Amino acid sequence: MKKLILLVSFILIAVNSFSNVVVLNGLTHVHKTNSGEIITGIIKLKNTKNTEQRVIIYFNDLFQQCGEETILTKDASHDNSILNWFSTNINERVLKGNEEYELLYTINVPENSTIKGSYYGVLMVEIEKPIKEDALNYGVKLESKVRYGIQIIADVNERTPSELEFYDIKIEDIETSKIINVDIQNKGDFYVQPTLVLEVFNENGEQAKKMELKFKKIYPNSCKAFSLDISDLPKGAYTAILVADYGENMFAIDLEFENK
Repeated sequence: MKKLILLVSFILIAVNSFSNVVVLNGLTHVHKTNSGEIITGIIKLKNTKNTEQRVIIYFNDLFQQCGEETILTKDASHDNSILNWFSTNINERVLKGNEEYELLYTINVPENSTIKGSYYGVLMVEIEKPIKEDALNYGVKLESKVRYGIQIIADVNERTPSELEFYDIKIEDIETSKIINVDIQNKGDFYVQPTLVLEVFNENGEQAKKMELKFKKIYPNSCKAFSLDISDLPKGAYTAILVADYGENMFAIDLEFENK
């Protein structure tokens, strides 16, 4: 695992305003399917410049292991990967000036009725031509590239509810801030997108704070980290309830802490 690529943010540099090539139809593609079916999907690319741009296409697996950083890699895989089912119609292409192009991909789900759950991976689209060149000393140039990470998900066979678990909760003082860091684990077969809700009560039982973090995808047997800033609470002792809600089910835990 030494060669794994650390994913700093899920879209590595992919900010459309800085890229000569953009993805027009989103960075997450979800397919509902069954055993033995073949899925075809489209990634719409556009060259926003008048000059030619070369794009490279390749696949990475995504790891969101509990207690660890999120990682993208081509050097390792896992049981819910679509790597062996996945193919694209091209591995690279030169886009003409202002050209729009439909990149096609296929997911060939095996004929196996025991397969069930969310299977996933990340289609990487890398723009080969540098988006800038900064002249450095001695004639050396620094080249910057843009890569898009497009999540491809196949929900195979009938979806069932997933159980969530609060894998780890830490209340930390970071410089002048007080943060509740939460790792939530998905113990089910299908990915979920929970919203995290925190309600805080003071010693008199009065609500002192309520906050909500919008959903993040949590894949099967994986974790996702959430951070809640409670720095604005006055000094005192508090109780709280933390709820993870993804629509089908809600999971809650009680907390106690003191803000000194």
